[in-house]
Amino acid sequence: MWAAAAVSSVAAMIELLTTAEMGEADRLAIAGGIAGIALMENAGQAVADRVAAAHPAKARIVVVAGPGNNGGDGFVIARHLDNHEWPVKAWLFAPARATETPAGWVVGEPKLPPDAATNFRVWQHGRDVPIVEQDSRTGPSGWPKLLADDIRAAGWVVDALFGTGLTRLLTMPYAVVVATLNSYEKPTLAVDIPSGLDCDTGEPLGPTVRATHTATFVAPKRGFLNPAAREWTGEAHVIDIGAPRALVNEYRRRQS
Repeated sequence: MWAAAAVSSVAAMIELLTTAEMGEADRLAIAGGIAGIALMENAGQAVADRVAAAHPAKARIVVVAGPGNNGGDGFVIARHLDNHEWPVKAWLFAPARATETPAGWVVGEPKLPPDAATNFRVWQHGRDVPIVEQDSRTGPSGWPKLLADDIRAAGWVVDALFGTGLTRLLTMPYAVVVATLNSYEKPTLAVDIPSGLDCDTGEPLGPTVRATHTATFVAPKRGFLNPAAREWTGEAHVIDIGAPRALVNEYRRRQS
């Protein structure tokens, strides 16, 4: 499927990154002059280009985006696939500014990190994007069924709920999203790491997306060495997002 190296073939050449090390690699890249939104754009475009090249039939894609920068990556992926004329539907699951009205709760602007918010707004322009508020008070009426209908009709699903920084088990509404994704067994691409998987151990923290492929950024994650992780990651592939290798190596030298 992918024109990128699988983890099994590169683990001996590239040091594995933990959650803390991945965060520091991002920080160093940004401190070195690469804007965070540029890294997000590079990540999303690289993944979208590989999906488009590997699956020219253009099956319908559903992107499920979460409340952080992983969700921002998902909106970049959605935009570039849409530019390739793929049919794409994106959902956002995040805290939102909600207002209670006589007709019920109304979702306002979602609370996202700046770069993710920018890419959400770009994607949202001219589109009706379903937004489910984090405590599930708000969102489309009967959203679990609507999401299930979209997943059922999809050819592929992109899991952009949570990335490597997740350290807790997923609760509502994310647990429902994960259960829905897993129940339909659609081909699923996880962005950086399957949502719910511990980056450092390769063990589920709780409900976890069962991916067909994982597009992981910069370097393999330490947890991928756990043989049990393969059940969740599927085939893992390292994607270059433009973070200078010298900066990652510099951080490694500081830690040694």
